[in-house]
Amino acid sequence: MSVSLKIAVLGCGYVGAEFARQARAAGHDVLGVVRSEASRDKLRAEGIPAEAFDLQSGDWSALPNRFDAVVYAASTGGGGPEAYALAYDLGVKRALAWAKAVGAHGFVFTSSTGVYRQDDGGVVDEASPVGGAPTADAILGGEQAVLSAGFAKARVLRFGGLYGPGRHHLVDQLRRGDHVIGGRVDHFINYLHRDDAASSILAALVGGPVGARVYNVGDGNPVTKEALAKWIATRLGVEPPVFDPSAPAGPRVAKGGRTQPNRIVATGLIRSDLSWKPRFADVFAGLSQLF
Repeated sequence: MSVSLKIAVLGCGYVGAEFARQARAAGHDVLGVVRSEASRDKLRAEGIPAEAFDLQSGDWSALPNRFDAVVYAASTGGGGPEAYALAYDLGVKRALAWAKAVGAHGFVFTSSTGVYRQDDGGVVDEASPVGGAPTADAILGGEQAVLSAGFAKARVLRFGGLYGPGRHHLVDQLRRGDHVIGGRVDHFINYLHRDDAASSILAALVGGPVGARVYNVGDGNPVTKEALAKWIATRLGVEPPVFDPSAPAGPRVAKGGRTQPNRIVATGLIRSDLSWKPRFADVFAGLSQLF
């Protein structure tokens, strides 16, 4: 019989809230911790216990004082290296200190495949070189803190490109009649559906070996932006896309001031270690459920 865990989700947003739903459905006790009272009330309306709390300046003693595991799924909400350092380096370290104080034995940090530096279309795995850019180095500061913290289960999950309900930029763009796709389009994108990201967190907490582990998380079937845009246009029955490298790229790239990397992220380790596999085999299957 599986053991019920008491889990705190710090940053119970797009992925965190779905994890909370899945964890509660599996019999676990979950508290969602969010930045605003509006987000707190939205979670509570769903039946998910939640508290509004500022991870950067809040008094951690105001939160409940007993948890078996902590999930750190906070995001920057945009911004540059300073925002990344606050959320992923300093924020993670504050959360680790609190997790130890409340008796947690498991800690999961939802990181990003953005820590990899490769851009040659080759394959990267968990042992490949990382860092070299300010944002990536900030994330790695949080990763190293988690891996060296001494928790019985310390997990770093490097998520691929997230999409899912309410988050499908290319679908929205083509649906509204904007058929000019800007930026780089010949690069591979390693996608991950929100629901699969959430299920990987649960798998990381309840399964696998004791100790510190890093896992890449994605559907394992990367596609080029060009192929995806053409498929979406056909699916929607709209004008075929026009690719213009000089036109603005997507909002994530514009917001972060980053180029779009070309690499294939290997995801075999999480499958073998945790017996995890995505519900959606690729982005085509995942998007097919949304429109």
